[in-house]
Parts: sequence; C-alpha cells; structure tokens
Amino acid sequence: MTPKGKTGRGTRRVIVVAGEGDNDRQVLQHLIRATHPGTKISNIKRKLALTEADKQLSPRMDELRRLAQAAAVGAELSGIVVHVDLDVVDEARYVKVRERLTSELRKNFSCPFALALAAFETEAWLMQFPKAFTSFNSGWTLKDKYRGCDLTKVDKPKERLREHSWKPSYEESHAPLVMEKAFENGTLMEPDGQNRSYQEFIHELRSW
Repeated sequence: MTPKGKTGRGTRRVIVVAGEGDNDRQVLQHLIRATHPGTKISNIKRKLALTEADKQLSPRMDELRRLAQAAAVGAELSGIVVHVDLDVVDEARYVKVRERLTSELRKNFSCPFALALAAFETEAWLMQFPKAFTSFNSGWTLKDKYRGCDLTKVDKPKERLREHSWKPSYEESHAPLVMEKAFENGTLMEPDGQNRSYQEFIHELRSW
C-alpha cells in the first residue's frame, strides 16, 4: 500500500499546488520556483474550500491526498502547497484555522507542506510589493496608506485595489503578473510592510 501523501518513487520530484483558483496557484508558483528551483510543479485544478469544511474537513483532506497522488503520478511527491483565502481580518480566527488545517495536513501527508492561508486575500500579499505594481503598469501607484503597514489587517484588499484610479482597473487575473514582476531582477523584492500569513508561508516553504 502506498503511504499517505506519497507516490511511487521515480526520477522526478514534484511539488503539488492546491488552491481556490488558478490565479492564486500561479502566484504561489512564482514563490515556489524561487525557493525550490528546478522542481516540477503540478496543479490540482479542483477547488477545495477547506475553511468552510467544518464537519467535512477530514473527507476533503482525504480527497486532497488522492488528488495530490494523482497529480504526482510516476514521480516522488516532494511537497504540497495549499492555498486558502481566509476572507476575514481576525487574528484569533486566523490562528484557529491555521492550527486546524496544519494538524490535518500533518496527519494526511508525510511529505513537507506549506499552508498559504492568505489573510485577507492573496492581494494583501501582493500589496507588500508596490514597485511590482508600477513595474507591471507605470500608471499603477499604490496609495501611501498601504505602504509600510500591517497588510494582514487590510479588509477586502481586492476591493481596495479596485478603488485606485488605475486604467485598466485591477482584476484578479493581474495577480500572477504582478507577482512575476516582484521577481523581475532574479530575486524577490524586499517587502514594503508586512503580512503574517505571507511570512509564515515563506518560512514553511524555505524550511523544506
């Protein structure tokens, strides 16, 4: 029987990414490639709403494990990255959800994992890199009030970006393109401001 979280051994190593949408997964891929260059990345395209699971979390983790094994078939599952939008600005809620999901991931996967529990949304991670927005579009300048602050506490950052008088206005599909600009010179830009969920994700990813 194949152990939980593993596939048969092969010559390739695969990091599997699961998330709530393709744009979020693409954002994470830029961070994964910078941290683990040369490792193949495979996506699980099915949406798994883990924060909403409550009594159904264990069955959904079983499904995630099966999907990860299928995504890494013929290779070694060397790590799994799971993206979830928290969709709330509440530190106690963040800690509770993160501990719960981490516990379930540890039970289900023997390979390393990293949890991208984005607080509030992935856009709050992007807002740490104001120069990346301008590099993507010279007319996109992030408002001063979002610079050098705790972006974990920004409510509905996607809507906050759309409130800027940018042409074109920000859309979700821009997220991976902006993150790509954060790596334009071959290294990740220094964050301007902070975001706890981003910092904890990067720490887990680098610890593999």
